[in-house]
Amino acid sequence: ARRGPEAPLPTPHPERGREPTRGARMPAEDPLQKQLRIKVGTVARTKKEYEGYLKEEVTQRAKIEKMKEDGVEEADVKKQTEVLNDTLTVIPDTRQRLLKYGQELSEFLAKNRVFEGVTTEPAADGDELGEAVRKLVLDARQLLADVPVMLGV
Repeated sequence: ARRGPEAPLPTPHPERGREPTRGARMPAEDPLQKQLRIKVGTVARTKKEYEGYLKEEVTQRAKIEKMKEDGVEEADVKKQTEVLNDTLTVIPDTRQRLLKYGQELSEFLAKNRVFEGVTTEPAADGDELGEAVRKLVLDARQLLADVPVMLGV
């Protein structure tokens, strides 16, 4: 026996105009598209992390210099120097991971030639899956152009 009132059915979306269905699912994501999404996300996230560490290094160095100029206690300066050293320690590892992930993304795109035909032109009207793939491929290409420049390789 059920207890309490039944959950109301969802109302139709005013812009789409169709009735929602319970338990309706989006089509399953293509395995290659999923791999591409994961690889693009990994490179983008690691690139952002690397940029953050580089920015943190500059900020920390400036902070230490200002502390020295202001005559702050040596113990406080030493603590900030330790923070800087922690940042300097993770930069090479993050750089290597970024190189590795970028290489994996490049190899994935080369291996899966299905993505070669993707252009900057938007996908056909209503082709959400095609548009998602196009955006992923364009993001991947941009990352593969940006990362070597950023790393000086």
